[in-house]
Amino acid sequence: MLGEKEISSELVGTNRGSSSAEVARTLSETREALRQFETSALADVARTLSEVVESLAQTTRVLSAVRREEWVDAEGARLHLKRTRKQFEKIAPRLPRHYLSERGILYNVKELDEWLMSR
Repeated sequence: MLGEKEISSELVGTNRGSSSAEVARTLSETREALRQFETSALADVARTLSEVVESLAQTTRVLSAVRREEWVDAEGARLHLKRTRKQFEKIAPRLPRHYLSERGILYNVKELDEWLMSR
């Protein structure tokens, strides 16, 4: 990036017939244009950051609404639905579930209740 002296010497070099007052005015105008551009760019960054903060706040609200107790393993789902092991094994393939891994399955209590009520 060029410093003020380099810009000044470039302007003087390209405007040999220009007076030092004209060069100073051009430098001043250039400096002001750069300040306006910087202000505009910073305003855009601030706007984007504000949107990101709002998005994170909304995500936090959603995640805090889903309490830890609302997620249960297969045994918790069986107990919540008040089924025997055999009954649960029979209905388990039809239940809404979320896979953490091949073996790690979690059930959402709210989804289990909705499934139960829709039957």
